[in-house]
Amino acid sequence: MPQIWSDNTIVVDWEELVPIHYNTLGALQKELKRFELKPYGIKKAQSGGNGRRLLIYFDSLAPNIQKDLGDPRKACHPLEPLFKIDAEAVDYYSTFQRYDGSMLHDTVQQKYYINASVLKAVLILKNLRETERIKMGGKKSDINKTLCYDVENFNPILLRKYNLTHNLPANPRKFVEKLKQFIDFGYAALIKDIKGTGKQNARIVTDEMVEFLNNLFATQSHKPTASEVAEQYDGFLAGYVEVINNKTGEIYDSKQFKKISKGTITKYLAQWKNQIGTHAKRSGDRQKLMQKFKPYHSLINPEFAGSLISIDDRQPPFEYDKSKRLWFYNGIDLASGAFTCWVYGKTKEGLILDFYRQLVRNYHEWGFQLPFGLECESSLNSSFTETFLREGTMFQDVRIEANNARGKRIEAYYRPLRYDLEKKREGWLARPHALSEANQQGSTKKIILPYERIVSECLNDIVIWNNMPSTKDKTVSRWDYFVNNQDPNARPTNYKAFLQHLGFKSETSCKAGIVKFQYSEFLLGDNGMIYTGDKLIRLMNEVEGKKVEVFWLDDNYGEIFKALIYRNGRYICEARPKPRYNRAKNEQTEDDLNAQKIMSAYVATIEGYQRQQVRSIEKVIVIDNRPITVGTSFQLPGMQRKTKREIEDVENLGSMDTSLEFATHSNYKSKTLIDRF
Repeated sequence: MPQIWSDNTIVVDWEELVPIHYNTLGALQKELKRFELKPYGIKKAQSGGNGRRLLIYFDSLAPNIQKDLGDPRKACHPLEPLFKIDAEAVDYYSTFQRYDGSMLHDTVQQKYYINASVLKAVLILKNLRETERIKMGGKKSDINKTLCYDVENFNPILLRKYNLTHNLPANPRKFVEKLKQFIDFGYAALIKDIKGTGKQNARIVTDEMVEFLNNLFATQSHKPTASEVAEQYDGFLAGYVEVINNKTGEIYDSKQFKKISKGTITKYLAQWKNQIGTHAKRSGDRQKLMQKFKPYHSLINPEFAGSLISIDDRQPPFEYDKSKRLWFYNGIDLASGAFTCWVYGKTKEGLILDFYRQLVRNYHEWGFQLPFGLECESSLNSSFTETFLREGTMFQDVRIEANNARGKRIEAYYRPLRYDLEKKREGWLARPHALSEANQQGSTKKIILPYERIVSECLNDIVIWNNMPSTKDKTVSRWDYFVNNQDPNARPTNYKAFLQHLGFKSETSCKAGIVKFQYSEFLLGDNGMIYTGDKLIRLMNEVEGKKVEVFWLDDNYGEIFKALIYRNGRYICEARPKPRYNRAKNEQTEDDLNAQKIMSAYVATIEGYQRQQVRSIEKVIVIDNRPITVGTSFQLPGMQRKTKREIEDVENLGSMDTSLEFATHSNYKSKTLIDRF
């Protein structure tokens, strides 16, 4: 703003001229240099530098610039020194939402915050005038009228300085009413139609009519176009078409609906809020429907191998018979991009169980823990959500996508597999509606390949794929990245949680501490160890001589690497392979000696417990007086049965020294009870 410098001289700081009137400071300095020695033109009052500001004489400026800046020597409008753009009003109107969630248009926001800024200046001026009138003893009754006059005449100044105008009422009564509302309700008092319902009364197309059009468009089996719906609507109004609500049985009354044009109907049916419902009702292709209406997540692949595996089925584009293609079910580690599991077959039946068993085999053979998370499709996996796909069982996190190709990252890997590797092979089949000309069917005839050849070449593609550069580090292969970047905090594989549902089942029994199944012998133990001592005795008490169920899984070479023993649905222990060692001592290795040591300890535990039990047994004499008959009615002829106890006379031999007699007969052998005493 121009300021009085000295002797009624007005000067302007250079920043008030740049960039509104001069583009840059350099342009202003060139203009000053050009008119420096001339009697007219722009002149500087003070040079800049050394802490001083560059000042320009106000009277040397062009008339249009003087008008824009304003001459402080002339009387100004009373609101001009009090007015400033209210920052709080700008914030309020730029973030204001009506009840229906709609925001204010930019031009409307601008008009509202200018009105609010003017009213705030008016309130300051009102207080000043009331104070002055009180001092002078004048009346305050006409102050509001003078304020309305000042506000009406303030627009030219706003237009000149800010290129803006207000639209406050020019009528004193309405102006005072608006000012009072602003004092009472603040910024909200200036908003017209604060609920956003002002235009509803003027609508020709009502909500009921839109609902009726959506019903016509979405629920008819032949899927009419918007034009056909418009023709049906005209026929409905004319009485030629009857429409019945299936849910309520109501026959719609055409008198309650208004005549609207075909373009209006097409416009309303094309609105997003209507399409998202009607197209979902009519569509038979869920993938295209989701592409059109459903937003998708943008995710970052994990850094550590074993954090997340993405799995899905696919049919390689080759035929082994007319219109027959084999199935593959694959798993890709998302950190490395490497295939870590693959199974195949002519049908999908049983393929999913084979896949999860093979996944366990592979990770066991490589010495890695099972992945932390899994993402998969719903059709084949949903039936296992209560068994081995329950979170915390085989995987800590399980995300099942129901018919959502974009939800599985492996789908993105199948495209380069198809077009970068498989396309170069003989017998490749193009997609029926491929967009790219290079991926469309060529002039060559369709070739049917042997099943074994397709399998062999598909497996070779997996080998090539895993040896290609990793997307995380181009200097290493996908497989090397997978091996060298395993999650250091990976949880140990909990076989006890899922092997009962995923493993093979054998029924057997335990005899002498040995469990036999699948033509192999196993001992009792747990957590990868063969038990001895008290732990073994506890297990023997549970399973020895009893029928048990063994759930097991073999490795890629047919050897059982994990077997768990259950009885009556309860986990008992682990079946560990029985140690074997060389019979010839001169050929025994350190492994043989360790196996002999473990087996000897196992046997010694059972034998020691046997001796302990034997020592705890005391010898007893059992006198059994229990009768073995229930009556005496049956007798054989010629046999006398003593009915009474007969007492026979015994010859008294007198006293005799039995010890002396026995002593004289050295060959005497004791035969009676008295001899023992």
